[in-house]
Amino acid sequence: MSFVIVALFVRERPPLDTAARIALRFPASRPIRAVARLAAVALFLLALCAGFFGAQDPYRNLIVTMVWVAWWVGFAFVCALIGDLWAPLNPLAALFAWAEAAFARLSGGRALSRGLRYPAWLGVWPAVALFFAFAWAELVWRDKDVPLYLARVLLAYAAIAWTGMLVFGRETWLARGEAFSLAFGILGRFAPLDMRIPALRPPGAGLATGERAPFSFVVFVLLMLATVTFDGFLETPLNQRFATALQDSPALSRLLFRLSELGIGETQAISSLALAAFPLAFLGAYWLASWAMARLTGKRTAAEVACAFVLTLVPIAVAYHLSHYFSLLVTAGQFIVPLASDPFGFGWDLFGTARYKVDLGIASPYVFWYGAVTLVVAGHVIAVYLAHAVALREFGSRRLAALSQLPMLALMVAYTMLSLWILAQPIVG
Repeated sequence: MSFVIVALFVRERPPLDTAARIALRFPASRPIRAVARLAAVALFLLALCAGFFGAQDPYRNLIVTMVWVAWWVGFAFVCALIGDLWAPLNPLAALFAWAEAAFARLSGGRALSRGLRYPAWLGVWPAVALFFAFAWAELVWRDKDVPLYLARVLLAYAAIAWTGMLVFGRETWLARGEAFSLAFGILGRFAPLDMRIPALRPPGAGLATGERAPFSFVVFVLLMLATVTFDGFLETPLNQRFATALQDSPALSRLLFRLSELGIGETQAISSLALAAFPLAFLGAYWLASWAMARLTGKRTAAEVACAFVLTLVPIAVAYHLSHYFSLLVTAGQFIVPLASDPFGFGWDLFGTARYKVDLGIASPYVFWYGAVTLVVAGHVIAVYLAHAVALREFGSRRLAALSQLPMLALMVAYTMLSLWILAQPIVG
């Protein structure tokens, strides 16, 4: 329905200017930004200290809830609904910038970074690899809730980021190698606040700017979409049947047994295989749709179409992310309240909230479900509109734009239906 409406009423120029801006001015923005950045660094260091020195109970240690709920889920909500606040607040970038300033002062103005030229062929592949490792840790790693292990991984990631900044320069690594600068930046493109100017814009306008992404960036976007979908898939009965079928296969069961002898559990091995398969399946489906669009219009190659349209899928992914993680945020997110008073699990009560009782039934499943349906369908409509706007720009005529959108429509409807099916499984199963 959304496709038919857009195809009929969106003419040569979209009725909504995707580049529209309303400039904003914030008084005393520099001091506020400095204080906020200092607070982000303090929270990062506090989480690390809690992981290394605090109680090793995941419910009594700040780092577990901080990393998996408050930061990854909560901050993603902020970036998608408000703007990319990770760019100004990134504690890894802040600490390196302070180190650069200190080194320049002590060395008479010399640069800390070696400033080596970043290879063009490398694209954003480092960020792809790091984000896949993060997704594996979140969805497969069985020790992700052990505070000490989580602190070690967090520090290792920080070391990789600082090494990249040292070798290639801070801005270069943040733009191409720092996985979360890319991930939160993509979510921030959907948001109404453009943090770079700053200015207000229509929701999703930042996803139709006209730039052509490199192939590695296409893979990164599809990896983001696939991993959050895989997270939901893990909760479905189909996933259990899939795991059982693999274990019933004689050849695979022998392989799984050998892996278990190496310390890799059967569940971890199967989940790792499925996690790797999901992005490949998403890439295959998207590439097939891009090839069909290129064949129907005869004006672009499949690679050019894929690079031009990949961001138009993000609104559905944002809607699914909000729908999938909202229940986790409002339930598990409550653990932040007692942990604020006792971040190390030592029995402190700094702010009088240590005895706060978490209410896991705070919202009805019906609220989650109808909210999820509304969000996913709204994301679908925005995605269809943005794809048509990009098609008008890429193919130059209303007829070719509408024709090109038939494969994209099939892909978006399939993605939307898959999202709704996965969201429904914990309720109807």
